[in-house]
Amino acid sequence: MIAPLLFDAAVIGPLRHSPGRTVLAVLAIALGVALGLAIHLINRTAADEISLAARSAYGVADLAVESIASGFDENLYPMIARLPGVAAVSPEVEFEAKLVGRRGALKLRGVDAFRFRAMQPQFAALAGPMSHDSYAPTAADAIYLSASAARELALNVGDTLMVQVGLQSHPLHVGGVLPQAAMEDRAGVLDIGTAQWKFGRLGQLSRLNLRLAQGTSEKRVREMLAAMLPATVRVTTPGEATDEALRLSRAYRSNLTALALVALFTGGFFVYSTQSLAMLRRRREFAILHAIGVTRGEQLWLSLCGAALSGLCGAALGIAMGVGIASFGLQAIGADLGAGYVSGPSSLDLRLPEVAAFAILGLLVAIVGALRPALDASNIPTASALKAGDVAGDDIRPRGALALGLVGLAAMVLAVPPIDGLPLPGYAAIALLLLAAIVAMPSLVRCLLRYAPRLPGVTGQLAMAQIWGAARYATLSIAAIIVSFSLMVSMAIMVTSFRQSLDSWTQKLLPADVYVRAGYVGQTSYLDEHSARQIAQLPGVERVEFNRFAQIQLSSQFAPATLIARTLDPPSAERALWLVGSVADLDHKPAGASGGAAAALQPVPVWINEVAADLFALRPGDALELPLAGHQVAVSVHGIWRDYEHQNGAIVMNRDAYVRLTGDLAVNTVWIWMKEGASVPALQEAIRGVLPAGAEFDFRTPGDLRRMSLAAFDRTFAVTYLLELVAVFIGLFGIAAGISSQTLARRAEFGALRHLGLTRAQVGTMLAIEGTVLGAMGVAVGLLTGAIISLILIYVVNRQSFHWSMDLFVPAGWLAALSGALIAAAALVAVVSGRQAMSGDAVRAVKEDW
Repeated sequence: MIAPLLFDAAVIGPLRHSPGRTVLAVLAIALGVALGLAIHLINRTAADEISLAARSAYGVADLAVESIASGFDENLYPMIARLPGVAAVSPEVEFEAKLVGRRGALKLRGVDAFRFRAMQPQFAALAGPMSHDSYAPTAADAIYLSASAARELALNVGDTLMVQVGLQSHPLHVGGVLPQAAMEDRAGVLDIGTAQWKFGRLGQLSRLNLRLAQGTSEKRVREMLAAMLPATVRVTTPGEATDEALRLSRAYRSNLTALALVALFTGGFFVYSTQSLAMLRRRREFAILHAIGVTRGEQLWLSLCGAALSGLCGAALGIAMGVGIASFGLQAIGADLGAGYVSGPSSLDLRLPEVAAFAILGLLVAIVGALRPALDASNIPTASALKAGDVAGDDIRPRGALALGLVGLAAMVLAVPPIDGLPLPGYAAIALLLLAAIVAMPSLVRCLLRYAPRLPGVTGQLAMAQIWGAARYATLSIAAIIVSFSLMVSMAIMVTSFRQSLDSWTQKLLPADVYVRAGYVGQTSYLDEHSARQIAQLPGVERVEFNRFAQIQLSSQFAPATLIARTLDPPSAERALWLVGSVADLDHKPAGASGGAAAALQPVPVWINEVAADLFALRPGDALELPLAGHQVAVSVHGIWRDYEHQNGAIVMNRDAYVRLTGDLAVNTVWIWMKEGASVPALQEAIRGVLPAGAEFDFRTPGDLRRMSLAAFDRTFAVTYLLELVAVFIGLFGIAAGISSQTLARRAEFGALRHLGLTRAQVGTMLAIEGTVLGAMGVAVGLLTGAIISLILIYVVNRQSFHWSMDLFVPAGWLAALSGALIAAAALVAVVSGRQAMSGDAVRAVKEDW
């Protein structure tokens, strides 16, 4: 039984007598817990909203027959409704409507009111919505908005919402606002006949929601549906659709969580280094405890209790900070942290088990960080510890073989494929490399000092001798610096490489002078062929190219890919796309399609982006079939191109071939090359003159698009910038705690030096040299380790998460400036701590050792 007085002296006392080190340890744990909890709460909120939105599209349906890409023939509806075991069927047509006078589009769902209520019980309690007498004057144009859509668009019952179809504007009158429980996503509901008629969807449906009769075998119904459905239509369940919706953002959310936990991981190393230095400094105190009867087990328990108290304080502070950060982030940035997965502000739903889990995590990090120092302290020989004045001679054995083993293990882990689509082996390899750097530090310190130049003067030689003789202090002092700085360096290189690659990509893929866009993938607005040709004939226009965006379903396991039909021929593909592989690199020509009528046709050349190549296991020269206009079209992959825009895959096809195969003459984007001396504002006015009055379109220059892309990038990576800043702060904490603990433990040494004739200025110079050397070693190892980790982030983690490649760019100037700042901070902390240690009388300081 440990007495309260002993607990106060051995646990509370050291924390109270070293407030600076205690506060820094608490802050390190708090920052890690705060960021980890905040990002977890935001990610969970985003996942909940995505899941709710996906489930609300299906209601209580058991199965769904759908074609997300282009719709299917509505004649399938009565055939499926008559299948044995099908109790009810609700047809829907779904599309994105371009909003007039507002940015973006709104998802619209055309439904049969009576059958829709059968699948959505929440609508049964609503008296007015979806009945033709609820808004009689404009019943055919009535739209019923979800609560989130009405809130974001600031619309009420009776207001008018203008949408664009082609280049024409159509009014929709708000007939009601649905309760939040009735529809979770940002969308609007209107009559299915109105939707098909006004939005060019006659004869087509997007989805059939099926409710099965009680006792019916779902497997049997699936088999009957598979026998009658075309290849472009799939059967799914609400649960499968929800999982697919979550899968689109899972990689982004998982990477953010991993990066947030890095801060907690770094905090653990900080606790390790500060506790190790504290235990070394208190070794005489532990020896006295042994002498008065405290067992080694009790001492170990007391040491861990002190760490646990710091961990609890840090966890409590971190939870409060994390909840505040999460609340602010949800309101200011959104549940997707700027990535575009969820729109609009979200409310925070705090759950006790999650808070408790992060509190326990913070506590465990503190205890684990202090475990090794506590074990070492409990094994100190009592007699030798009572005689020692300090611990300069207490060195640690180099463990180069262990460090190399950890590096080898990290290399082997990198060969492991992603787990469930997540780059978990990559993160494991990063953790192993950080451990290897810490383990190898004693050997590195010895090696660096052995080959370091001899410094002139007494102060320089004393400083180098001190570092050489106290390798243990040197290693522990810079452990937190190495971890935090290496992680900061790796993230800085990765983010810079991504941003510079994105900038170069936009410049290569935007060769025209002006871009005119009307609508995007799946949206109702577009330019007709006649209007596009009129733009091409305007004064000042030298030549134009046309683009058309569509969706195409390549696999039922993945979301639809984007089909881009543009003016592109195989000889010009290298100039128009950023190719990372092509058939020109092969020794054989692309294989033709096989089987069916398509075998007799020449395969259509296409170019796929890296995402499509990875998801569908395609390479240059491969043949496949694309579902276009109800037919399977044989195509051949002529190349793979770098693309940072289409996360579900993209396929580029020549527009002439697309028009020939589909008959679709609509145009989404006109690329315009202007004649020399032509005016951009004049061209914009001329375009307004040839398009219908009130038609909305985007008129952009390459500079505009480039700024928009980089702004979206910075918004998405704002959290990464925050994590880099946290890494810098933790590194500064490590410098302050490590070097100050070392200098304060050397009061007797400073007193002896003063007796030998060294002035305060000379001792300060010696300490500045020591701080500079230690800081430089930590920065050097951190730069090397961070550079290696950045390669893993760029070529493994990023590639497995998002299927994007990028070029390597190093922010040399920024890293040099930060390295210099950290080294200067190390020198400054050493001098300030030395002045504090020398604040007393020199004779009294020497007496402390006798």
